[in-house]
Amino acid sequence: MEPLSVLAGVVTTIVLPKVLEKASEKIGEKIGEAAIEKSGETVQLVRKTVQNKLQSAGTSGLLKRAEEKPTEQNIQVLEGELVSQMEEDQGFAAQLQELIQQIQAQAPSIQVVLDTVRIKGSAEIGNIEQVSSYGSTEQVVARNLGVEGDLKMGDITQKS
Repeated sequence: MEPLSVLAGVVTTIVLPKVLEKASEKIGEKIGEAAIEKSGETVQLVRKTVQNKLQSAGTSGLLKRAEEKPTEQNIQVLEGELVSQMEEDQGFAAQLQELIQQIQAQAPSIQVVLDTVRIKGSAEIGNIEQVSSYGSTEQVVARNLGVEGDLKMGDITQKS
């Protein structure tokens, strides 16, 4: 099992939509949104599980505050409470871990080779093989490629 603090961070990102939006903006892709679309029921189950646990512990206000005002401090307080609850209740921790694994299995992945590369002069690149062992994978080769000169590239193969 992942360290509880890492698990708490993942759970917080999933249950707080504004945090997820910020994370999506940071990586420049809407992979997080796609994960939610594909695994919406599981995401809702994570949220309900967290909400029920915090409610039974008398700390549901932490979730509400973090949802309404997702500052770094409010998120850290929520994550700390989640860690405490998981340390006290291994069943809760195992349940969250299982749900997160389900979401990760449903989420698309992205593989990028040669992203935002500027070539000046001459360059030669051999064959490129991009292989994915995950179900839903977006594969990208030579995105935002700038060439000022000669570029010779071998065969490109993408397998999923």
